[in-house]
Amino acid sequence: MDDMEQYRELFMAEAEEHLQALNQNLVELENNPNDLEIVNLIFRSAHTLKGSARTLGFDHISSLTHHMEDILDYIRSGKIPVTSEIMDMLFKCLDALETMVGKIGDGEDTTIDDVSDIVEEIKNLKEKYLSGNFDRKEPSNESNDPEESQEEDGMEKDEAPANTEKKVKITLKEPQTTIKVSKPKATEEVEKPENFDEIVKQIQKSAEALHVIVEALGYKELSETLKKIEKLSSSVLDQSISSNNLVIETLKESLTAMERIAKSFEENGNSIDIDLSQLSDKIDLAMAQEPTSEDVDEYEITLDHSIFNLDESAEEIKEMVVDQNYKLYHVKAKTSEDCALKSVRLAMVLSKIKEIGKLLESIPSEEELKEKSYEELDAIFLSSKELDDVKKVLDTVYEMDYIIVVPIEVDFEIEETTKSESEDKKPENNETKENEVVKPEKTESIGLNEDEVYKIKIIIDEECPLKSVRAYMVIKELKNIGKVIKTEPSNEVIEAGNLETNEVTIYLNSDKEIDDIKETIFKIPEIKDIIINPPKDSKIINKRESDNNSNTKKPQQAENKKTSPATQTVRVNIEKLDKLMNLVGELVINRANFTQIANKYDLKELHNAVNRLNMLATELQEEVMAMRMIPVAFVFNRFPRTVRDTARALKKEVDFIIEGSEIELDRTMLDELAEPLTHIIRNSLDHGIEYPDVREKLGKPRKGTLKLTATRERDHVNIIIEDDGKGIDPDVIRKSAVRKGILTEEEAEKLSDDEAINLIFLPGFSTAEKISDVSGRGVGMDVVKSKIESLGGGVSIQSEKGKGTKITLHLPLTMAIILALLVKLHDQIYAIPLTSVLDVASIQKDEIKNLEGQEAIIYRDYILPVFWLKDILNQYSSSDFEELYVVVVEGNKGKVGVIVDEVIDRDEIVVKPLTGILKNVNGLAGATILGDGRVALILDLSNI
Repeated sequence: MDDMEQYRELFMAEAEEHLQALNQNLVELENNPNDLEIVNLIFRSAHTLKGSARTLGFDHISSLTHHMEDILDYIRSGKIPVTSEIMDMLFKCLDALETMVGKIGDGEDTTIDDVSDIVEEIKNLKEKYLSGNFDRKEPSNESNDPEESQEEDGMEKDEAPANTEKKVKITLKEPQTTIKVSKPKATEEVEKPENFDEIVKQIQKSAEALHVIVEALGYKELSETLKKIEKLSSSVLDQSISSNNLVIETLKESLTAMERIAKSFEENGNSIDIDLSQLSDKIDLAMAQEPTSEDVDEYEITLDHSIFNLDESAEEIKEMVVDQNYKLYHVKAKTSEDCALKSVRLAMVLSKIKEIGKLLESIPSEEELKEKSYEELDAIFLSSKELDDVKKVLDTVYEMDYIIVVPIEVDFEIEETTKSESEDKKPENNETKENEVVKPEKTESIGLNEDEVYKIKIIIDEECPLKSVRAYMVIKELKNIGKVIKTEPSNEVIEAGNLETNEVTIYLNSDKEIDDIKETIFKIPEIKDIIINPPKDSKIINKRESDNNSNTKKPQQAENKKTSPATQTVRVNIEKLDKLMNLVGELVINRANFTQIANKYDLKELHNAVNRLNMLATELQEEVMAMRMIPVAFVFNRFPRTVRDTARALKKEVDFIIEGSEIELDRTMLDELAEPLTHIIRNSLDHGIEYPDVREKLGKPRKGTLKLTATRERDHVNIIIEDDGKGIDPDVIRKSAVRKGILTEEEAEKLSDDEAINLIFLPGFSTAEKISDVSGRGVGMDVVKSKIESLGGGVSIQSEKGKGTKITLHLPLTMAIILALLVKLHDQIYAIPLTSVLDVASIQKDEIKNLEGQEAIIYRDYILPVFWLKDILNQYSSSDFEELYVVVVEGNKGKVGVIVDEVIDRDEIVVKPLTGILKNVNGLAGATILGDGRVALILDLSNI
């Protein structure tokens, strides 16, 4: 396989993931048009797909995704709303991308694909929405008539003046707001320990942890004291009390007390005999220090709202304030005098603002904060949160003199202005827009070529809950052995606790060797991997000015490859997993063989060896099975789009709910589930859910509900498709069966309602009067039943007229290795999957009675119909045994008993598919090889 083919396979795997994410997130965006986080997720997927496609020369894909990004960026900035028209266009782009990626997967040269029509449509829509020449509508599930839309668009264009545009102008009701600020007067300097804030944070965390333990053990007084320690350290951190001698002394005593408690745990277990009453009183005294009016400086702070250029964001502000009930806020912040990293703290304020709203403008800007040190900050932002909630979030930033937040009251005016000729002819510059979107976060200049310093990539454990803390600790340790020039992501992001990835790259200027650097980093817990690229020259060059900001990656040194731990995840072809599963299956067969040999010769040493082999083989089997298990979300996530498109085509309104998508199934089985689930969902939408006006007349909600649920029961999974539609009418089924010649009228009348409903699984059966793109050909439910049964599962259906229908697919977790009951008939051994076995009973031959032509036994005060296995398999020899065994199984029509000569044991078996003439034999699900080398047929008794 050449390099290009390998890259193509990698691209296909990643592209399919991104397309699935786009599909899912676009449906979510249509249901939640104001959720900007979903827009960001869609943008990231489109941008990543564009970059991968451009790298491999798939220009048609990169071109289309580029124009998608353009629209998505305008949505993010609030200049284009999410409407049904926009969503239809985005889905159209997605369909085109799926088609093009599919062709690449088939090995076609698709660079000639023409996407110019879609690109032109995107440009037209962009021009239309940016000019404000549209009706602002939220996306809905209602069907839109394209002709009507075009007519409406045409009317709007006719009504709009040719060379005028509407502009929103903002007027401040109050250009300034003055707030009084109280601050304790400066007191005599108290000598604080080094890294005081870090020590106090550690005291707070330790007190919190010990409080939970002590409270659980029932030590009430200790628990209350630890709670006070936690409150004291919190007050010191947020500077609500001053760090005077009494407070620092109390904190030291608190730390000593907690060390005594921890030591007591080690020496005495859960028995603690420590009196902290004096410490408790001292904490009360330290906390009770309230500054008097003489100790407090009061001064006024004026927030000047006019310093911001509100007109640039006028449209966005109006939309979010008027239409979405957001509030406009002005924040003014100043760092404390002893703060070492003033700009970093101000950047943290901006980071907190972004968590709760949309930052419009800041003075100084984010870029200026990275280049120079500032003490004060003014920023304006939009948020849906109330003022108190905003203050709570911003007050978490330490080392600040004050952070003041006030709402801004504004009035909106609409002005009509005449477009200048130059504006009409202004061309679009998509490439510039792309550069604005894609440009990476700016970092401080490192002053050295990347070739001249260590480039250190650390990978933090995925399970680590505090990735930012671990990254900060690594950077801090590296500063002790050299100079940290730059980090990616930036140091500000890490200190703000906003590290979203588990990978951090650090550029270090140091004279230490690679092994010394690794030793320093590995002192920090939860560091999974370290990759170090050394400087190009063996001698570390002193820092010098250079404009070379090359981002080219240097090859990893061979030594690093040998010493670095393995990466966390790798992509494995499913065929290799299947082969590994087959090998494990052979190991299971040989394990059974060894077990039989050990039992035959009864050798102690052989028994011990076989037991060890059993343990290892079982563990290996479980690990391989776990590798093949993936969440059903892999399939479920395809259906929101299916439901959306089908509902729109049928002009129905549907609320689609997915539950239990974390339940896991074998990958091979999941691949086979997509087709039957598609048939059921489309049937539910077409035959089940009524039209909105019909539902309203019936007293139902206008919007129907379709639920797709996965549940786990013992060693099998149930997948349930449930709707609240009109249900299945047994009489309609009977009439349709008679009309199609499937049954006579007499046969149809004898059917129970459940039996009539199950007729929908017959080949060619359909109640649809017209054949459509959705249904009516009679192949859907027949395919569902045959497919599920081929997977070793079953289908059940419950329906009530006027209430809805519930279809349940019963599936085993895996088809590869299963537990089975081994039974004997004459000299032949058969296997029955344990998932279908309910019980085994021993009976005498004379207990079998004939009731109206059906043999039955009394089983736990219940009449249980029984069948002879020899009759099922068409073996006509008679049984000479007086004592027989009945295996009770769950059939499609309820519990039944299967009479066998002997029950041998239960065992794990490897399922081998049948081929040739045995493939379609009713009642056989496969074959297996027993430990002694004999072949046993696996029985499918669900259809008895």
